[in-house]
Amino acid sequence: MLHLSKKHLVLVAGLVAAMTAVSEAALAQKGNPLACAGQAGSLALPYQSTVPAGYDHDRFDTEPKSLMFTYGPFTSSFETPDDDRTDSPYKGVPKWVAYEMRALLGEDGKPIHPQGAKRPTKWYELEDTAFLWSDKPDIRKRGIDPSYRGFAVLWNRGHMAARSHANRIAWQEGCNTHVFVNALPQFADMNQGDWLALENYAIAAANKFGRVWTIAGPIFEPEREIDMIGAPGTVPVAIPHALFKILAVEIGGKVEARAFIFPQADEDQRGVYRKCAGTPQAKYDLTRYAATVSEVEQATGLRFFNALPEPDRKRLDAKSATGPWPMETRYYDDRCGGKGDDEDG
Repeated sequence: MLHLSKKHLVLVAGLVAAMTAVSEAALAQKGNPLACAGQAGSLALPYQSTVPAGYDHDRFDTEPKSLMFTYGPFTSSFETPDDDRTDSPYKGVPKWVAYEMRALLGEDGKPIHPQGAKRPTKWYELEDTAFLWSDKPDIRKRGIDPSYRGFAVLWNRGHMAARSHANRIAWQEGCNTHVFVNALPQFADMNQGDWLALENYAIAAANKFGRVWTIAGPIFEPEREIDMIGAPGTVPVAIPHALFKILAVEIGGKVEARAFIFPQADEDQRGVYRKCAGTPQAKYDLTRYAATVSEVEQATGLRFFNALPEPDRKRLDAKSATGPWPMETRYYDDRCGGKGDDEDG
């Protein structure tokens, strides 16, 4: 029997995904553009979604866990019915989202751009989050999507697990990221700018190191007023004061992490963000958002990397605020500075 090492398994999985992406891209070029399906009145994702073999989205164990959802492209810990009934700051948003992304390279070692589909007009709603609007006389519009209407120009439906990252599994899984257990109100220029630049960097990191794990979510500052989006009759959705993102890779058999905090509560904080369209990737100084993992833990009440021994957690934390790992241009697929994407998320 043939036994493959973990490294070879990652390469094989990447090659299979690359072949699938190439065939789907060829199909689209033949005049068959892809488009994400609607829900047709259901409260479920329109595409069957399973975690790919060998993937472990929350490999390092993020705690605590709340109302959990696990799909092909991500794992989400969402607010609970108890959170909804109490003064918890988490209203209509996930507490954290985690996912694994793998390299997608051709036989020549160059990045492959996977085929994506046109995003759905309305984002997907789920039966398990219907407690947000069911049996509430003051909520007249079912779902979370109506809450963003009239607000989305400023506050995007911001992906935590990026659509472009999920497309590397399959375009259907890219569609499945348009669901509110994977989204929160995100300042538009950040979402379409510095945050997007970090998403581009994460793809390059996956291509360089073979795999990268992402954990992302909201930060609510204690004792500070929380603004909401949502017109009367819709589900109130909390606007986080900041967002966090943690990237983790394995280098030489050891886990390393880089953490980032993106503030969005104040106008002067929001004024520093620059949209990706027209801003070259190299112009983004992502180190300005660097933080330690322990700082993110203190800000969120979450605890990360519980699967690691405590000495390894401390070693990881000590280097986690040093900014992105050095990255060669050849590992990038998407880079800022090209055609813009003005749609939210």
